[in-house]
Amino acid sequence: MRRIRMSRLSLLRSGVLAAAILSTLSCAGTEPRRTVILAINDVYRIEGVPDEQGRGMIGGLARLRTLRAELEKEHPDLILMHAGDFLFPSLMSRMYQGAQMIDVLNWLDGDGPAFDGRMLITLGNHEFEKDDPKLLEDRIRESRFTWLASDLTFRTPDGQPALSADNLSKSAILESGGLKVGVFSLTTDMVDLDFVEFADPVETARRMTAELRSQGAEVVVALTHLAISQDEEILRRLKDQGPDLILGGHEHSRQEKQVEGRWVLKADADAISATIVNLVSDSGGQLGITHEFRQLGPESPPADPAVDRIVQDWHQRHHDRYCQEVQLPSQCLNAAVGVSQSLLVGEETEIRRFETSLGNWIADAARSALEPHGAQVALIGAGNLRLNQNIPAGATVTQRHMVETFQYPSKLKLLRINGATLQKVLSRSVEVWSGNGWFLQVSGVAFRHDPVNQSISSLTLLSPAGPRPIRPDEDLLVVANDYVADGNDGYTMLGADVQVAGTPQPDLRQLVERLLNEAGEAGIAAEVEGRICNSQRPGKCLATP
Repeated sequence: MRRIRMSRLSLLRSGVLAAAILSTLSCAGTEPRRTVILAINDVYRIEGVPDEQGRGMIGGLARLRTLRAELEKEHPDLILMHAGDFLFPSLMSRMYQGAQMIDVLNWLDGDGPAFDGRMLITLGNHEFEKDDPKLLEDRIRESRFTWLASDLTFRTPDGQPALSADNLSKSAILESGGLKVGVFSLTTDMVDLDFVEFADPVETARRMTAELRSQGAEVVVALTHLAISQDEEILRRLKDQGPDLILGGHEHSRQEKQVEGRWVLKADADAISATIVNLVSDSGGQLGITHEFRQLGPESPPADPAVDRIVQDWHQRHHDRYCQEVQLPSQCLNAAVGVSQSLLVGEETEIRRFETSLGNWIADAARSALEPHGAQVALIGAGNLRLNQNIPAGATVTQRHMVETFQYPSKLKLLRINGATLQKVLSRSVEVWSGNGWFLQVSGVAFRHDPVNQSISSLTLLSPAGPRPIRPDEDLLVVANDYVADGNDGYTMLGADVQVAGTPQPDLRQLVERLLNEAGEAGIAAEVEGRICNSQRPGKCLATP
């Protein structure tokens, strides 16, 4: 098929742009065909998240249902895709093991019991969080849509298939608007489990593209849960031997990259936005691809009433059971823990890319806990702070805020490293600067961050005597949450050999709750101070010149 790539106008209404393409093709004497794809990724909360301006909720699956229904009025054979990460982690999934997510996803076509033949989902790394093939098989069988696993092989130790659900497939070809769309999937190999094997993503993309084209696919879409650098590599290396379009996940903020004339597109997490793609083709084989990101809420689109009732029912059941199980009114989800004097910024696209007030306060708390043992610096992985919302100034901080922020147990460990190692740690923190969970919130240290070159400079110790440069050869005592301290998330320069034996390992959530309680009605205050001096956000900077 001969293809033309349309210039990007992602913030225009896709219908307007696609109509212009259709008009051009019609004038040329062709019979245009049009496919519309609606895509989301990384949805952890069925209800969405609060809008930081306090106007209501944004995102969530009830609004997605409304958007889908609106688009299907004009495009009844619209294709819905989800690029992975939804079963875990979330507060509700701790109790229901992802069953609540499958139930709501099943209703995105308006008919929960019916099989949705136009909905495709790939697996993200969090679908494997429980390392339990039976649990994953149960969730797949409960779902009324197709799961894709093109690069995955599921085997038990004796060589038998670990997953065998009928709705788990290597690929799919759907006809939409008269256009045959082939879809395959790719999943990041960041998990190491006995029952799943990961194939090379580039070679899988090459093989699956060829296979789908041989089966009659006129357009090939890769539905991926990879780092965007991997998505870009696929398009750069494969060119015409690769997919026409990649709809991805893994990053939590919207992404749009054009490589070799083809697009990688990702929406915001929790369905805060959705990607709408228009593919228009004529009988001569010309293909135009346009896209937009559609914001979901707070005013528009409204939540679908039927799906919203299901969401609210899950929330009420979860709240009642949680309170019953903890058996302590002070630990029920709506119970007050403390008060925030200032805006505490915990929204993911901020706390995973920039210094934030909430990140500063928690990192300060960690450093102060081990200050009696000499702690000078604290490093807290933003992936451990999963609140994904802001707490307004003057608001009550509740148990729900606590359990949603600290969804994983997190101990603090004391490390002894030199300045050169700290430089490596902080350089890792800003690699692939697109909202990844390995970004660090810091205390006791400042530096300059250049996002364009993904580099840091001017490493500075914020000592009691004042800021001073950190020498590469000087020893430092550094507090880190255990996931980072143990060398995960690419922090291979850390680990057991740099951990200081015999020091306390306080629980981070318990520490934060205690400090909130101790602050009483006066509450806690935090602000951005200039610890992480991002060149894209001019302002105060504590790093030495």
